[in-house]
Amino acid sequence: MWPQAPYLLPVVPALSLAVSDFRHRSIPAYGLAAFASCVLSTAVLMLPARTILYNMLTNVLLLGWMFGGVWVYLRLRYQRQANLFRQYIGSGDVWFLLLLTPLFALPVYVVLLLCGFACGLLYGTFVRIFFRKETTIPLVTFLSLPLTAYLSYRFYLSLP
Repeated sequence: MWPQAPYLLPVVPALSLAVSDFRHRSIPAYGLAAFASCVLSTAVLMLPARTILYNMLTNVLLLGWMFGGVWVYLRLRYQRQANLFRQYIGSGDVWFLLLLTPLFALPVYVVLLLCGFACGLLYGTFVRIFFRKETTIPLVTFLSLPLTAYLSYRFYLSLP
């Protein structure tokens, strides 16, 4: 088998989660478990242990900073005591973001996040303008698209 094949391991579970999130706005736990095993297998097969730990540390710190900023914004914007964070960000989205941390260095992770968030905002704006209805953004769907594109690109570049 090709030594580049592990790049494609997370693609199928990511696309399965993307379809589920887009259709039902929820992702199954078994899909997350499959995605987690594929991402961790890819990381272990392609990267040294120190790099995996460093990627996880830096990316988790970035996510903590981002989610902390969202929490502060929601607290200032809405003065009620209800848990608004759970209303806007699903636990499946958080798990998906956390599962991506071992695989990518910080600059690549930031680009993937920005691309996914931008696609999600474009989708939400498109639905709001053209269909005149409020909708939630399936974040896992729009994070899976740049993830799939990047992993496919890395696989293509590593071919002999």
